[in-house]
Amino acid sequence: MPAVENIEKLMRARKLFAYGTQRDYLDHANCIGWTREGDDGNKIMEMGKAHAGKTFVDYLGGQPGKVKLDADGNGNFTVAGGSVAVWIEGE
Repeated sequence: MPAVENIEKLMRARKLFAYGTQRDYLDHANCIGWTREGDDGNKIMEMGKAHAGKTFVDYLGGQPGKVKLDADGNGNFTVAGGSVAVWIEGE
């Protein structure tokens, strides 16, 4: 098999940008492809009713804004793709 041009760049792109659900297009013998939906970087998580109404901030400072838990203790916590957020109680 001949060398793939730009293989290092392709591997780096996959590492840095390949997020979300992948769809494979393997329906042609000579041409294949993939798409990625991306990653919206959020997750609804439950802290429990005992924490209802509490506000959380990203301790690491990478995520702007705050998350306020609903009446059931659920919050929509976000994080940027390829990074980390640590949400702690705070104002």
